[in-house]
Amino acid sequence: MDNPATLLEMLGGEEGCRTLSAAFYARVGKDPVLRPLFPGKSLRCAIEEFAAFLIQFLGGDEEQTQKRWWLSLRESHARFAIAPAQRSAWLKHMRAALDAAPVTDATRETLNRFFLHTSAYVMGADVETEQISPEKDELAARWKAQRHLDEAVAAIAAADDETALALAPMMEARPAVFVGLLSRMMQSRRAALIGYVESAIRREPRTAERRFAGKLLLHFASGAGAIDVVDLLLRQGASPNALDRGGHTPLYCVANECGTEEGPAVVRVLVKAGAAVNACGGVTRATPLHMAARRGHVAIAEALLDCGAAIHARDARGDTPLQRALNCRRTEVAKLLTAAQAPL
Repeated sequence: MDNPATLLEMLGGEEGCRTLSAAFYARVGKDPVLRPLFPGKSLRCAIEEFAAFLIQFLGGDEEQTQKRWWLSLRESHARFAIAPAQRSAWLKHMRAALDAAPVTDATRETLNRFFLHTSAYVMGADVETEQISPEKDELAARWKAQRHLDEAVAAIAAADDETALALAPMMEARPAVFVGLLSRMMQSRRAALIGYVESAIRREPRTAERRFAGKLLLHFASGAGAIDVVDLLLRQGASPNALDRGGHTPLYCVANECGTEEGPAVVRVLVKAGAAVNACGGVTRATPLHMAARRGHVAIAEALLDCGAAIHARDARGDTPLQRALNCRRTEVAKLLTAAQAPL
């Protein structure tokens, strides 16, 4: 177990992680205690995210980790009502999935012990690194890194910038995770953390090319209204029309996510840099103006109109931005769009 990739190899690589996740959730889907935690019709997203966590945690290919939405383990589980009954059921199904997996007994025992401790951790117990199979240097080191990541995310949420800045450099060796952490810093809108993001980009320009959850830093910066970071990334050559995993541009992210006063300025900076103001994104084929209308972002909608957004554009359902605003009861945006209506 001296090789840091051994556990991933023992599981069968990235494909083995996906197989284990699918086998585990096939059991969860039939469990009366766990299935209510996942109200959707399908467990596909849960399967993808757990597989992505395993791949990322065990040091796999970062391109295979892009379906992970959460950085912190505790944060990712906070939305669930996890009591001893749920934990017991989770461990039972994971043991069964591992029993059926083509792995050695030693690997099976190591992972069962790991999940025993980490399931206590997500419920709030203080599980130290030495409790995680201490004879396995690889697993102990990976768990220590995950704990540091959880602590950094918690520090950002608690406005403990000193701790967040002390922990952040430890993530630089994990590019996708590092991009995710930088995105959380930008969402905080605090100067010290924004300054760290800018210094990280200047120190390693390739950070701008890396992704977390399928998004580039420019998508995150645009959605957060971090105009100085947006400007820096554009000056360093980032494409204003880059697509995220869902087929959305940074301008779409501003309209969909940015509720801050910087939003209109970000729109203008992106358009000036060449952003396509009427780009249709994703499955719904919505333009940025559609999304500003849906979210009720009046100032952003106004900026988009000033930049040439097509007021009569239609999405995949045939709706115009005005129809989106009316459907979502966004009265102020609807007034703006009604006043701006022009003959076809």
